[in-house]
Amino acid sequence: MFYKKATIGLAAVLVSVWWAAIPPAGLAQTVPPATVPDERGADDRSAARDVAGKKCLFIGHSFFIPVAKVFKNHAAQAGVDDHSQQTVFAGGQSGSPGRLWQSQQKRKQAQKILDSGDVELLGMTYFSPANSSLKDYRQWIDYALEKNPDTDFFIGMPWGLNGPSRSVDEYASQNTRAQKLVHDGIVKKLRELYPNNRFYWSNYGRVAVELKRAYEDESLPLVKQLVSRNGPDAIFRDSMGHAAPLTLEMASLVWLSVLYDVEPADCQWRHQGAAKLEAILKKIVEQEKTYNPAGPAEN
Repeated sequence: MFYKKATIGLAAVLVSVWWAAIPPAGLAQTVPPATVPDERGADDRSAARDVAGKKCLFIGHSFFIPVAKVFKNHAAQAGVDDHSQQTVFAGGQSGSPGRLWQSQQKRKQAQKILDSGDVELLGMTYFSPANSSLKDYRQWIDYALEKNPDTDFFIGMPWGLNGPSRSVDEYASQNTRAQKLVHDGIVKKLRELYPNNRFYWSNYGRVAVELKRAYEDESLPLVKQLVSRNGPDAIFRDSMGHAAPLTLEMASLVWLSVLYDVEPADCQWRHQGAAKLEAILKKIVEQEKTYNPAGPAEN
């Protein structure tokens, strides 16, 4: 995957917005990386079976869609029956709910998929208050419900910008602020406004935070480099903070737990059995459960 470097002026503006609320996810126009290849055969798939899949549409930017692409592989490996998905991608703030709606091309691309009435789950992410407001989400939600009143929704919170250069405490604090801003300010309100539909929530950005913490305290020996464009076990691919394969894979396992209630311990993945990584996943997944009640009536 190749990335364009944002100009200094643009970066300055975005950073000011970022500190006012939370860091946006993905500054430059990017192309999602290839998914982590599945080198296992059918006999190596997880023992998790009989999980009903959904027809999904994921729309977003480069801190969201690459996770979705790896998630597709893990859903299949976990034996999730009938899971299918389509994606609509735009880089940086162009992948926010508000900007995707404003883009005639991207809006029509997503609406064409929703028009079938077959989409059972619509997933969106976050960028900044300016383009990921309650109103921005509601435009997509209302359109999806016109086509399928039984649609479920997923809102995912990515990690922040510039992860490689930020201190662990600062990076973790940003994620905590983001959690409150998006979950309390948007997700809880959407659950109140649409009590008959389920709204899944995931702060999968914690994966990058906890991996960086473990790397900095030297408790993650398998990660030799914090940043590597080609290294499978780095945390970031570039200084802007785009995810390396390890981070994408672990984030997708968090999605799998939230959306299909499949535990990471029941999944086959590259580092299954690595105690530190499994502990990180367990910690995040256990917290995610507290933010995802069993059904719409309990949201």
